[in-house]
Amino acid sequence: MHKPEGYKELLVYKRADELRDFVIKITENFSYDERRRKEHFRDSARSVKQNIVEGWKRSTTKEYYDFLSFSLGSLAEIKEDNDDSLKDGLISKEVHLRLKNKCREEDYLLNRLKLSLHKKVENEGTLPTREKYHSVKFGEKQNQKDFDSYLDKLGLKKLEDGRFIQEKGEKGERGEK
Repeated sequence: MHKPEGYKELLVYKRADELRDFVIKITENFSYDERRRKEHFRDSARSVKQNIVEGWKRSTTKEYYDFLSFSLGSLAEIKEDNDDSLKDGLISKEVHLRLKNKCREEDYLLNRLKLSLHKKVENEGTLPTREKYHSVKFGEKQNQKDFDSYLDKLGLKKLEDGRFIQEKGEKGERGEK
């Protein structure tokens, strides 16, 4: 059964909400002269989350998939605003790095959800021709390779039951023994 607010249980939604809160926090002290940037930054962060919600509420999986693309577009705007804000001295390197990492995680989660929905649409037989071509050309092997590489960078390992765990050696560092 489809839960009307089931999106609130998704990690991608929760992280988008946290991203929005973080953007609001870091832009609080932007000067009046930076009000347009501040509002754009905040609007983009809100849009990432809202497009997840709107996609969830759509009647087809393909529409949901499309709205996740809008979320990714808004996320790209946040990344650019983040870089510009650092360059213009509005945020510290530490804040920039924290937001960059939050954006990377959200990007990853959105793309994984899109991949999952892509498979569902493909199985339903409602995948548009252009998407079928893209799927065949780039294939799932590359997606899995990218996913495995990302997990490795995060120091995560996927268990057989589908859960992820942090890999740590005896000294607490990944790969050390």
